[in-house]
Amino acid sequence: MYRKSMPRNAIDLIPSELRAIEDHKYYLSQKEGREVSLEEAIVDFLVDYEDDYLKRKQTEDVAQQNEEIMKYKWIESEREGHDIGEETAAMEWVERYGSIWRTERESLEKYGFLEMLLAVEDKAGVVIDMMKLADIAYRNKCELYIHKERMKYYNFTLFGRKEYLNVKSILCPKYFEVARGESIEFIATGEGALSALPEARRLINGTVQ
Repeated sequence: MYRKSMPRNAIDLIPSELRAIEDHKYYLSQKEGREVSLEEAIVDFLVDYEDDYLKRKQTEDVAQQNEEIMKYKWIESEREGHDIGEETAAMEWVERYGSIWRTERESLEKYGFLEMLLAVEDKAGVVIDMMKLADIAYRNKCELYIHKERMKYYNFTLFGRKEYLNVKSILCPKYFEVARGESIEFIATGEGALSALPEARRLINGTVQ
């Protein structure tokens, strides 16, 4: 039984961390002989493993960024007919490609998460039965997360901007209300993620009043 805890607003993740937590959840579940909750996995990972994980990731990121700079240096030196030097190559690469490289490196897609966006246009909005969403996740053997603006209950934020709630979480309300003009975002990962998203879409479309 896990007794560790931390304030919810301290749980701000990036996609690579979320993937690491998903892997950690699987490891803990195998070790415990039961399905460890996302809440347990998040806290255990952030308290006991995150520092080492981030150090390893930073080392890997720097090494791979340097590889990209060296590739850029070789290409530009060949194009210009002389060695442009490591300092110039680094400055030019960061200016031209650094932001794009970092965005792609920390994308949900890169870490095995599928995304789906739904816009609610019906004037009555929708009321989603969260137990039915949880059933979709269980049956498809995947993790399914939901987001909308100004969520009251959530497990974590991504990039400090969007709150996400796992549909199997103990934090889930019985019903999830979405007003006209609001959008719902889903991310899913796992064996049946590709099947779970369209099933979630059909469930929500069926709740339109």
